[in-house]
Amino acid sequence: MFTVSDNATAAIRHIVTGPGVPDGAGLRIAPNEDRSALSIAVAPLPRRGDTVFQAASDAPLFIAEGAGELLGDKVIDARTEEDGTTRFLLGDGPR
Repeated sequence: MFTVSDNATAAIRHIVTGPGVPDGAGLRIAPNEDRSALSIAVAPLPRRGDTVFQAASDAPLFIAEGAGELLGDKVIDARTEEDGTTRFLLGDGPR
């Protein structure tokens, strides 16, 4: 099972509680068409078939069908770039 770092949890919280983001929104992680990569985007609600994962009570992730296999036992981390954008990273978890 994947884990979410403290940095990523804080970033998710910051994004989904920002101005213009509706209550109940989360970040949705979904695989691309050939299931070789993942994308992440703000979603107002989970879609049918999504699994809701609470990184914290105010930091929800909506995991699309098929994304779980790619997340595996990875760690989701985040960092803030010099221009203020947030970059999410997927790394190997503890072995």
